[in-house]
Amino acid sequence: IEMQVVRTFSVGDYVVFAIMLVASTLIGLFFAIRDRKKRNTEEYLLAGRSMSPYPVGFSLAVSFMSAVTVLGTPVEVYRFGTMFAWVVVGMLFAMIITSEIFIPVFYNMGLTTVYEYLEKRFNRTVRLTATALFMIHTILYGGIVIYAPALALNSVTGLNLWGAVVSTGLVCIFYSCLGGLKGVIWTDALQATIMLVGFVAILIQGSLKLGGFANIWKLCEEGSRIEFWKFDTDPRIRYSVWSVTVGMTVLVCGLYAVNQSQVQRYLSCRSVKEAKIAVFFNWLGLVLLNGLAVMTGIVLYAYYKDCDPLSAGQVKFRDGLLPYMVLEIFKDNPGVPGIFLASIYSGSLSTISTAITALSSVTIHDFLKPHFSWQEKTFTNISIGLIFVYGLLLMLFAYLSSKLGAILQAAISIVGILSGPLFGLFSVGVLFPFANSIGALSGLVVGIGMNVWVFVGSKYYPPPPHFANELPRSCPISSNVTSNYTDVVTTSAAQYMNNTTPIPVPSPARPPVADLYAMSYYYYSAFGFCIVLTVGLIVSLITGGYKQRKEVNPKLIYRFFDHWIFQCIPMRIRRKLWCGVNHEEKTK
Repeated sequence: IEMQVVRTFSVGDYVVFAIMLVASTLIGLFFAIRDRKKRNTEEYLLAGRSMSPYPVGFSLAVSFMSAVTVLGTPVEVYRFGTMFAWVVVGMLFAMIITSEIFIPVFYNMGLTTVYEYLEKRFNRTVRLTATALFMIHTILYGGIVIYAPALALNSVTGLNLWGAVVSTGLVCIFYSCLGGLKGVIWTDALQATIMLVGFVAILIQGSLKLGGFANIWKLCEEGSRIEFWKFDTDPRIRYSVWSVTVGMTVLVCGLYAVNQSQVQRYLSCRSVKEAKIAVFFNWLGLVLLNGLAVMTGIVLYAYYKDCDPLSAGQVKFRDGLLPYMVLEIFKDNPGVPGIFLASIYSGSLSTISTAITALSSVTIHDFLKPHFSWQEKTFTNISIGLIFVYGLLLMLFAYLSSKLGAILQAAISIVGILSGPLFGLFSVGVLFPFANSIGALSGLVVGIGMNVWVFVGSKYYPPPPHFANELPRSCPISSNVTSNYTDVVTTSAAQYMNNTTPIPVPSPARPPVADLYAMSYYYYSAFGFCIVLTVGLIVSLITGGYKQRKEVNPKLIYRFFDHWIFQCIPMRIRRKLWCGVNHEEKTK
């Protein structure tokens, strides 16, 4: 029987990883000592609104690129090809929408949490509903971000699963408690640099092993991995130009325009102009990180083009593919895999620190301050305690994730289901003066309900494999394939094992609505967004929203047609497009 060699991280690798953790802690300690005399909730949770746009931009980018993304993006390219690269175009559209529409409204209102806007625009019920959904979203995703990379590394390298979970969780809690948002932002800048170094090291070593990147590209072209121009308009296609750009635009708007974790960062800038610079600097960082991740996926395919470790049973989880390759290509370079380990956990630390500071902020400002008139120092101390509590809560959910099994994947999808409807809720308020609280809440409930319905339906009636278009991977069936092989591989991937003819798999009779269930998961956010807008506006008009429009505070509405792009429209027409809101009074 052929024995599989299990590679592990060396002492040098763990030393490199430990240095990253220590450096992150020291940054938090530095800001705790430097700012100890001017500590209040605005200084602690918004960095005193004094941050430069460049570290904020780094922080926004690296907190978006979680460890799940660092491990998962190369595998998506490995399985489906380079159409994933179009995400950066969707991200650009999202950054333009965020900076031109939402930043001016939120920043000029002097908000501390983005959900304050909803109470001013609608009522407290809408505000607390959105806050609760954000907290569920953040706790679900935060626990997964801690657990998923630790599980993937444990399955491939034997890295102690709970040692990794606890150590990263405690370090993150420690530097977030000490330094507040300022410490988190500067630590994110360090972690962004580590992530870049990790990707570059893999690309250089992979190119040396495979005869240069030009040869890697050629091998991927032969394996049908290089494709950028799939313009198929069928919404059931997993990856097309339209599904990726449209879906990613709405998904990223849900995260950048109206999510406290990201809004809290650009609100820490000194002005609206600098907040906009931070958002676009963040986009450049995302282009660089996603570009390197896609290139890493190309190297991953070229390295395993002759034998897929998943098909051969050498790797149990998809997210373990990249660590498995890293340990192979750097087996003669002790310490270098530690850079990769540090880059994975840089993504985790950034996302978790973002989550717990945002959760602390919304708890203080949305739940406590409206009801208690304590001193500012008391609220600051509570903020520190809440960061500690939420950090432990995320670690607890990481433990629960280990017991949920297949529900783990469902939780990741449900997180995506929430972002589109929440973006729709804010868009209804910011863009449409005649929207009222009844319509906004109705749209949100129906939008989330429809998204969940489609998601559950897709589990009962999975889309046919040809819509996913998972590309072939080959490997002779190995004696390493055992009955306890647990990776979740789609039917289409299994069919390509050993390059044989696909085996017909019987499927249940598909009702007409199954075509809706088969939509690409990239469209979930856009689907929920459209439902919220449609239902919200119709219900608002039915319940008297058009009569109430003149009572809306002009500061809460964005004058869309007054943007410089529409300056060619005569002023008398633009006034009519204000829908009765007296924006001239606001100008005075």
